Amino acid sequence: MKFAHPEMLLLIWLAPLFLAVFAFGMRKRRRILKRYASEKKLKVITPNVSPGRRRIKAALILSAVVCIVLALAGPQYGYHWQETERRGIDIVIALDCSRSMLAEDIAPARLDRAKREVIDLLGMLQGDRVGLTAFAGAAFLQCPLTIDYTVFNLFLNSLTPESIPVGGTNLDEAVNVSREAFKTEDNSAKAIILITDGESTDGDVLKAAKLAAKNDIKIFCIGVGKEGGAPVPDKEGGLKKDAAGKIIMTKLDETTLQKIAAITKGAYVRSVTGDMDLDTIYRDEIRGKMDARTLTTGRQKIGEDRFQWFLIVAIILFLIELFLPTARKTVAAFVVLGILLGATPQTQAASVHADLKAGQEAFDKGDYETALKHFIDAQLDNPDNPKIAYNIGNTYYKLGDYEAAFKSYESALKSEDAQIRLKALYNTGNTHFRQEKYKEALESYGKALELDKDDLQARKNIEFVKKVMAQKKQQQQDQKKSDKDKKDKSDKDKKDESDKKDSKSKDEPSKKPDDKKKSPSEKDDSQKQDAAPPDKPPESEDKDKKDAENPEKDKAQQAAQPKPAKPDKDAEKDAKQAQQALNRLKDQPGKAMMPVSPSRVEKDW
Repeated sequence: MKFAHPEMLLLIWLAPLFLAVFAFGMRKRRRILKRYASEKKLKVITPNVSPGRRRIKAALILSAVVCIVLALAGPQYGYHWQETERRGIDIVIALDCSRSMLAEDIAPARLDRAKREVIDLLGMLQGDRVGLTAFAGAAFLQCPLTIDYTVFNLFLNSLTPESIPVGGTNLDEAVNVSREAFKTEDNSAKAIILITDGESTDGDVLKAAKLAAKNDIKIFCIGVGKEGGAPVPDKEGGLKKDAAGKIIMTKLDETTLQKIAAITKGAYVRSVTGDMDLDTIYRDEIRGKMDARTLTTGRQKIGEDRFQWFLIVAIILFLIELFLPTARKTVAAFVVLGILLGATPQTQAASVHADLKAGQEAFDKGDYETALKHFIDAQLDNPDNPKIAYNIGNTYYKLGDYEAAFKSYESALKSEDAQIRLKALYNTGNTHFRQEKYKEALESYGKALELDKDDLQARKNIEFVKKVMAQKKQQQQDQKKSDKDKKDKSDKDKKDESDKKDSKSKDEPSKKPDDKKKSPSEKDDSQKQDAAPPDKPPESEDKDKKDAENPEKDKAQQAAQPKPAKPDKDAEKDAKQAQQALNRLKDQPGKAMMPVSPSRVEKDW
């Protein structure tokens, strides 16, 4: 036997501490009793009290504490082989260690803040290999690609401007050294995170970036420093000055960094406050857009955990201590203890079974409110059972509460049973369809097909949903056309009415006041207005026409509420009979149902 967490064995010193407490308490108790009465009188007053039983109870507690400490240490006995694979992305962090990184415009200093950000990034890595390149006027690989983040952290903390003898900022060499850190035979995705605060003082960095792009390496540039630059600290103290005695200010060449990121299809971030957004770059750009590929595979020897052995013993010891009386009389407590230990698990299991059975019967009868109550009661006793969550989702669906049904199906998707996940995905698609979330419905049906490529119902539903989406789009286009026709007709009618009034006002002076007859032009206009047909939206005509051409659609709408699946006649009367509601809802929209030596350096900071 071995222990997975042997450091927890230090807690074994709790046992002597408890022993000292118990010994002190018993001694204190004896002293108090002696002050109260003599030994003969105490035997008369407390005839059934046994000091030996108090010692037994203390020994039980100490033994239970020892067992708990052993359980926390993670005892393992035996082993099994497990197939393993590591998927991830290779990342090289190129960190500028020039003297300008000691500027304190970003607290506590640029280099120290960059180290902290990188350490935070290590905590987010998901099995990715990470390497470290240190550069200034020269560049070298400080730590090769590794998944041992502790070793990487040691190399990172040891970096200082004195680590590199040549001053300046050679981005060209930094990119080349980082690129050569990747192994060409690996098929993993590759990324370089370049952290710097100054302009490149040597080499052609854009040429190096193009070479990295040819090797499918993305470069993410982090520009460190505030606008206007910052003075460069001198290693002899004070600030660094040029030949004229002026203080040297280091400035960031953002244009070059942006070009590097664009060439390699990476990203550029400027850090002014010290927040370098490494978490966002890793989550959204590296993990979000780059493929994590399988790096290593093999078998791993896994020890079998046996902590439950000691934990069970500790619980039993605590229960015995709890029910062990200090008096010699009562023995019935042990009988009660045995009943509780033997009956409680069975009673809980029986309660879950009864609730499931009652819920199934009510579901079959169409009493979904009662079925929901029983299923929820069963879930309270067994909250991590995805099958019960699936039943609750079906019941909510029948009640028309599609949002609650969707949440229950999400819980059912955690099941290790592929059939339960398949049914939950299918019914999730139906639920989205009911909510008119057609894109989400297509996604759920597609996931169901990934689990079972022969699922014809899901395939037909996908075709049906696409048709419904096309019809909705056509109806919207028809509606827009109808609104436009109405507007044009209204404008035309207003124009005709205006022309009519103008004509009438011109003819009135030549008419007599008592002339009751209308002019021919007025008569014609009146007839035209009487003959004008009432407006009717085109979508109503199209809808009637569509309904006339598709009589089967009405039948499909009448069959929208399916009957729940009947119990399997060959199923047993135990828990299997209670799981008969675990059938895919037959609300099938697609069928009848709807639903790397630098040369001369000019700048050494």
